[in-house]
Amino acid sequence: MFTSLEQVMIHLFKTDVVWLCAMSDKNYEEIQQSVGKYSAEMENKTLEEMKRGYLKFSEQYIEFLSSQEDLDAIKTLKHPMYGQLETRVSELVQHVVNHGTYHRGNITAMLRQLGYPGPSTDYIFYLYEKQTNQ
Repeated sequence: MFTSLEQVMIHLFKTDVVWLCAMSDKNYEEIQQSVGKYSAEMENKTLEEMKRGYLKFSEQYIEFLSSQEDLDAIKTLKHPMYGQLETRVSELVQHVVNHGTYHRGNITAMLRQLGYPGPSTDYIFYLYEKQTNQ
């Protein structure tokens, strides 16, 4: 599917852009413009530069989610190929999380194939590490 770690990272970033835009009620054309803008910014960046860009973008997710009064509010999404979907913001957030988890598994597998020890992607281990670092 992906021929490099860079491609997976860019795919994750672009997909997070898509879903934040969708949750923010942007239309399909606006979403495509945002994806194009962020894609250009991420191309040929070092891992550290990608990390900084991703962390900066994540602030927009925090701002958006913090501003929502009801995460179970219904959103209507319109896509030219898939049609219309009525769903909750909370379900879209779950989709973003699931998508990221899936591709973190891809990244870990690719790292292991390259001879590097891949980290565990299980959320529970993140919680243990978070507790230890407090």
